[in-house]
Amino acid sequence: MKFLSFFLSSALLPLLTSSFSVNRVFVGTPSKTDARLVQDCMTSNPVTLLPSTTVDEAIQDLLRLGFNGAPVVDPESNNLVGVVSAFDFLQKEEGGALLPMQGSPQELESVIRSARKICATTVGDLMTPVAITITPTTTMRDAAAIMIKDRLHRLCVVEEETGKLIGVLATSDVMKDVLTTVRQALPESEGENLSP
Repeated sequence: MKFLSFFLSSALLPLLTSSFSVNRVFVGTPSKTDARLVQDCMTSNPVTLLPSTTVDEAIQDLLRLGFNGAPVVDPESNNLVGVVSAFDFLQKEEGGALLPMQGSPQELESVIRSARKICATTVGDLMTPVAITITPTTTMRDAAAIMIKDRLHRLCVVEEETGKLIGVLATSDVMKDVLTTVRQALPESEGENLSP
C-alpha cells in the first residue's frame, strides 16, 4: 500500500494535473530495474510425468505434491513431449460427450483430440502434445506476455539446442519477480516494508 501511495504522489499525480493528457494515463512497471531472465526465476528440475504413467497415478501424484499439471518427458532423453493440466483431467472426468463427426479438417482434429482425452488411460493419451516453451534466456517480461496471450499458468523451459526440459516458470514465479522489481524501484525505506 505504501508503494501505491508513493507512486501516486510522486509519479502519477503530476501527470494527472498536467495539461497534455487529462483523459489518459500510462501505467506500467518501473523501468529503473534490470531485465530479469527466466533462468533467474524458474523452478529447476521440475516434477514431471511420463507418457506411460496411468491417469489415476498422475492425479494421485499431482494432488499429493500440490500441483494441477506437469510437463511430460521422454523417459530416456528427458526431452519434453507434452504437458498435462487440470483442464485435461476435467475433460476425462466428463465421462463422455456427443461429438460431431463432420466439419472442416481442423474441427475434426479437435473432435479427435477431445475423444482421445475422454478415453485416455495414460498420460500420453491425455497430454497436450505441443507445449508452448521458452528458453532460459527469455526475459521475464516476454514470458509474462506469452502467459497472458495464451492464458497459461505455466511455461516449460527447455534448452534451445536439445529440447531437454530444464525448468518450469509458473505464474507464482512471475508474481515473485514483480515483487522483486517493485522493491528495486522503490527507495530503500519503502522497499523494505514489502514482504514476499
